[in-house]
Amino acid sequence: MPLNPLQKANYAMMRLMIRVMPSCRDISQLISAGMDRNLPLRKRLSIRLHVSMCKFCRRYEKQLHLLREGVGHYADPEVNAVEKSLSPAAKEKLEKALADEAK
Repeated sequence: MPLNPLQKANYAMMRLMIRVMPSCRDISQLISAGMDRNLPLRKRLSIRLHVSMCKFCRRYEKQLHLLREGVGHYADPEVNAVEKSLSPAAKEKLEKALADEAK
């Protein structure tokens, strides 16, 4: 069945975009890099364009944001503060061990 002019134009546009657009592998690396540092405008636009058309890369980007948010909670020093001072008994035990080792 022959294609109508609109279908031909859509097909030609898709072929052009496939040739010009970065691959999903490239985009996934750019998404990850963009979370660690600022990317140039051209690369950010390339990501946005690709993600707007590719559900897999859109899902990958969302998963990375969720992981970063979850890990960020555990990396927050105020949330996961560790007691920095020793108890008096632990200090005494440590001092005794150091003194015994120095003899």
